[in-house]
Amino acid sequence: MDKYQGTEVQKQILRSLREFYPIKVDEIVLVAAVQKLMKDQPGGQISRDLRELRDKGLIEESVVRAPFGETETYRFKISATGIEYLQSLEERGVITPEISAKEIETRLVETYDRIKADMEAMRQDLERSQRAMEGDMTNMRSSIADHDQVIRTYFVRVIETFGVFVGIFAVVVVAMLGSINTAMEIPNIGIETALVILLAIPLILATVIIVLLYAIRELVLKMPRAPRN
Repeated sequence: MDKYQGTEVQKQILRSLREFYPIKVDEIVLVAAVQKLMKDQPGGQISRDLRELRDKGLIEESVVRAPFGETETYRFKISATGIEYLQSLEERGVITPEISAKEIETRLVETYDRIKADMEAMRQDLERSQRAMEGDMTNMRSSIADHDQVIRTYFVRVIETFGVFVGIFAVVVVAMLGSINTAMEIPNIGIETALVILLAIPLILATVIIVLLYAIRELVLKMPRAPRN
């Protein structure tokens, strides 16, 4: 690494990061700190120098993502290799500009404000996600309650209709048996008439059963729909 000849901007980046070590510094705060010392340097060039230093292992980069958002914050910290590189520059007589305590305090405040803003954005994202989840849970509970009521109503209808069906069926059977007994008591009844009576009774009974089954299918067995929200 002694053979590496970095630019003045890169050297200043390393010096600034060493002042904050071991704190990780936001890219925005770091760019602003370098621009204060090197007025003519654009932020884009400083960002490119940061990536070059990262690729050479002189600084470490970390990405902080909001848990419920798409915000990404890049933070940098000087590595052990970067510290050794600065020390080698100092041993060769490179002058390191002195930074006042006020300047360091200002940079720390800027980093704190940035972290505070990120935490506030994360908190707001979390609250929005929580409200959305509570709304979904409320709708789900309402839907489950509606379907439960529909199922209860359906089974009540089935039980009531079954009772009515059994009652009507019993009345029809009793009435037909009475009619058969009455017909058999008629004197001089012909064989043809008796056959007609014997055939008509099952047909009438089958017709009544079919009509009752159709009524049950149309009026009861069709599941009622749950109300839509």
